[in-house]
Amino acid sequence: MWTADEIAQLCYEHYGSRLPKQGKPEPNREWTLLAAVVKIQPTADQACDRSDGPVQVTKEVVSMGTGTKCIGQSKMRKSGKAGWGLHGAC
Repeated sequence: MWTADEIAQLCYEHYGSRLPKQGKPEPNREWTLLAAVVKIQPTADQACDRSDGPVQVTKEVVSMGTGTKCIGQSKMRKSGKAGWGLHGAC
């Protein structure tokens, strides 16, 4: 079995090593959202093994996205009468 911390660590490593520095937040000053899809599957030699023992798996980040899609303050209305919704936006 694997833990949530192991999956999070895998995602953080992917973010740090595979994505370019351009567009990443400045440490200790800015932040962003991070989402990932991780594929977990039995190793080739475990795929057909039906034993009750622990199953060896491979874990791979297959998709990752970052960002907030926020609009800048200059585009917001002071009255608050305009709403912006990006639910489900890609």
